[in-house]
Amino acid sequence: SSLIDSVAIVTRSAARPVALMPRFLNCLWGRAREEAAQFRESLAETVVDDEAPPEYRITVDGYETARRGRHVVYTLTVTRGNTRWPLRRRFQQVVALHAQLLQGFGRSAMRQGLPRLPPRVTPRSLCCGRYDERFLAARALRLQVYLESLLRFIPYVDQCEALREFLCSVDVSAMSYDALLDLGHAIGRGGGPLGVDASAIAALPRRVADALVSASADSRCVICQEPMGGEEDVRVLPCGHEYHYKCIAQWLTQSTTCCVCQGLAVPPA
Repeated sequence: SSLIDSVAIVTRSAARPVALMPRFLNCLWGRAREEAAQFRESLAETVVDDEAPPEYRITVDGYETARRGRHVVYTLTVTRGNTRWPLRRRFQQVVALHAQLLQGFGRSAMRQGLPRLPPRVTPRSLCCGRYDERFLAARALRLQVYLESLLRFIPYVDQCEALREFLCSVDVSAMSYDALLDLGHAIGRGGGPLGVDASAIAALPRRVADALVSASADSRCVICQEPMGGEEDVRVLPCGHEYHYKCIAQWLTQSTTCCVCQGLAVPPA
C-alpha cells in the first residue's frame, strides 16, 4: 500500500516531475530491497535443518512469453527418484495452488507455516512493465525458492491432492514411451493396483471394420508413434483411444489408465 501511495503522490504532483523523480526512484528501490529482505526472512522461517530431503524435487528452468504476449509460461522440471518430467505452469496456476492449500488447511495453525508467495507486483514491474526481462527472471528465482520451501513444508506430496495434481498433471504428448513408463513407475496411481490383469487386457475390443475404413492414413499409435494399419491388431479402450495391442498391453502392466486422457482402461465391474 505504501508503494501505491508513493505513485499517487507523484501523480498528484505532476507540476514538479523533474524535482520529484529522483526521490520517487529512491523510494521504489528502497521498497524493493525491503520486500526482498522480508521475502527471504519469511522463507527462512519455513526451513527446518533436521528435516529429511523431500521425495519430490522441482527446478524452475526458465520462462517464455506466449504468442501475442498475453501471458508468461514458466518451464519446470520435477524429479522423483531417478525419474524426471517437464511441466509448464503460469504464475496464476501457482497462485491458485496456494489458495487451494490455504482453503484445505482451513483455520488450522498449519496455514501459518506455508511459505510466502512471490509478489504479484514489484517496483521493477511498475516501472518497466510486467513483461520486463529482469522482473521475469527475478520472479523465476522467487518461484524456485517458493516451490522448494513448499516441498519441504509438505514432504508427503501423494497425501496432498492439490499439490500432487499440480506436480503430476503432465503433457504426455511430448514424452517418449520409455519416459511414460518411467513416469508411471514414479508417480503411480495413489496406491491403487499397479496394472491391469492380463486377461482383461486380452479382452479389450478390437477396432471394428467400419473404423478401419474411416480411419485416416496417418492414424498413429500414441505409444510407439507408428502407423496403425488395417492388418494390425488395434485395441480400443473404453475412452475411445486406440493403440497397437502389443503397445497397450505393455503399458497396462504398469498402469490402470489410458496414457492420453487418464480414463480407466477397464471399466469397473
